[in-house]
Order: sequence, then structure tokens, then C-alpha cells
Amino acid sequence: MKAKLLLVDDHAMLRSGLRQAVSQHADLVLAGEASTGAQGLKLAQELKPDVVIMDVHMPDMNGIEVTRQILSHQPGAKIIIFSSDADRALVDEALQAGACGYLSKRGAIEELLQAIESVLAGRLYLSPDVSAGILEDYRKSLCHEGEPSKPLLSERERQLLKLVAEGGRNKEIATQLAISTKSVETYRSRLMKKLGCSSPADLVRYAIREGIASL
Repeated sequence: MKAKLLLVDDHAMLRSGLRQAVSQHADLVLAGEASTGAQGLKLAQELKPDVVIMDVHMPDMNGIEVTRQILSHQPGAKIIIFSSDADRALVDEALQAGACGYLSKRGAIEELLQAIESVLAGRLYLSPDVSAGILEDYRKSLCHEGEPSKPLLSERERQLLKLVAEGGRNKEIATQLAISTKSVETYRSRLMKKLGCSSPADLVRYAIREGIASL
């Protein structure tokens, strides 16, 4: 029996390319496509796919939140995050949400097919650039063992923290970083928790103290 796939991504050209690749695979069938998170949730409930290919940044919902909601109703579904954003914090959040794989859109279509085969076989799949980032963070943590620990910020988190400290509003930050306003809100909330900040003013003070932003 062929494994059923659901593709959730707001880029029509990318969906077209994936559709063609899947059609040539003997053991896979593309059961449905969605361009928004809400559509993805609806189709997941209707189609009961074996594998969901999920983008992160979509117009209405964060793909990681869609992942959580799908898995709350269909814990057996295999979800692969397929995104151009390989930010370490996003990777961590995706895996914590229950995703079975995280794949960079910079890779070849063949790698996506390999990832699908891996998760269907019960294995976790991380693209090389994603796993390299995790290994580098682990190496750094070993080098700094015994030193007073500071929260490790990803490049995207540092960029956002700098813009916040400079007084940027969510919509302005979203435009500069080419992400959704909802993603900016998620990053803000995550940063406050990660840095132990109880207010936006604390974020600003932290950014200035660590040299991420200046007065």
C-alpha cells in the first residue's frame, strides 16, 4: 500500500515541484495540498495522511503550532518540517512539538524523498546543515563546561533582540526579517523566557549589556 502524503506550504511553485517528484515514487501518493495552516489542519483530519510535509512560516499559522495540533488528534502521523529557516531554536521547538524530521529547502528533492523513507521506517531525519548546527552547539557547550553559563542565542534570535532593543515594532521586525508577525511574537515570548526577562524593558537592558545593541 502506498504511503499517503499531505503537503502544507504556501509556495505554489514548490508544491508543484514536490508534486512531480512524489508522482514518480512508486510507494508514495500525494493525497492533498494546503497553502495555509488552517487548510492543513482540515485536510489532515479528513485525509489521515501517513506523512505531512510542513512549512514553518505561513500566512495564518506557524507550522510548528499546526504540527502540535495535528499530532494531538493523530499521534501516529509522521511530520517533516520543510523550511528555508534552519534556526536552531526553531529546530528544537519542532522536535519538541513531535516532528520526526527537519529538512532545509536548500537541499535536493532526492533528500526529501530520503527523509520521507526514514520517518516511515521509524527514524528521525535531520538535514546535514541542521544536524551540523546541533553538533556545533554541543561542542561549544563542552568547551564552556564549568564556566558560568549564558543562554545560547541563535543568529536569528540575536537579530530580533537587536531590533527589539532598537524600538522596532512587531510588524517592522517581521518585514526586516522576512517572517510573519506571529513568528515575531513567538520569538519575543521565547526570548523573554530563555533570558529570564519579565518585560520588554528587560530585553532591552540585556541586549545593551551583552553588546547586541547600543544606546
